[in-house]
Amino acid sequence: MTSKPTVLLRIGELARRSGVSAKALRLYEARGLLRPCSHSAAGYRLYGPPALAALMQIVALRRSGFSLAEIAQLLERRPGVASELLQRRIDTLQREIDHKAQALDALRGVLQRVGDVGPESSQTLSTDLLLETIAMTQTLDIDLTPAERAAFLERARQLGEQGLQDAQRAWPELIAAVRGAMQAGTPPTDAQVVELGRRWHALVQAASGGDAQLNRKLADAYQAQPQAMAAQGMDMAMFRYIGQAMAAAGLSLFGGAAPG
Repeated sequence: MTSKPTVLLRIGELARRSGVSAKALRLYEARGLLRPCSHSAAGYRLYGPPALAALMQIVALRRSGFSLAEIAQLLERRPGVASELLQRRIDTLQREIDHKAQALDALRGVLQRVGDVGPESSQTLSTDLLLETIAMTQTLDIDLTPAERAAFLERARQLGEQGLQDAQRAWPELIAAVRGAMQAGTPPTDAQVVELGRRWHALVQAASGGDAQLNRKLADAYQAQPQAMAAQGMDMAMFRYIGQAMAAAGLSLFGGAAPG
């Protein structure tokens, strides 16, 4: 009894059968993850069962969140590599789960507060609260306790629609004014800049409720995430500048008055 001949597939057919694009297949081959079993007389790559088995392993690992570099290490099957990469992936997933759990708690808080406002403004206000929650969750990666997130949302609820709109306008205007003073070379002790420091302090205190620990968390989070600062038009030089202006006014970012 003769065995059936091995079926060899060109890259287009392999892409159709596997659901993996030809572009991805070429990338996997370029990274050394996938190798053709042979070539046709015309030079076309031909893939057989071993290549298909390797491709299924690559697809499974990609779906589990591993990068191509990590997959290359896993496929080398060196001792200890798999456990190290698995632990790294577990740690990453756990952080993602923790962040999603915080977002879930915050969104549940929004849902609970929807019924706390009058029917004529419930839809608008609940949307504002939702946007506030998304901004806290995605724009700035900050480790807030459930109580701190709930307090943020409660202050947003108390501000109401007009108050939220005023706050949304106030920050960009203030940041632009501080940036202009910096570019003009105005010293932070100048009376006009000191007044900007007072306005900055007031906005921060309104958002945090005057909680010094929360203020420090916010400041630390911005310093650790320069991309979040840049998205708001800020940088560390501006933080130092406005901090000096607040100090000249006798104020501290982390409390009501600067320590004497």
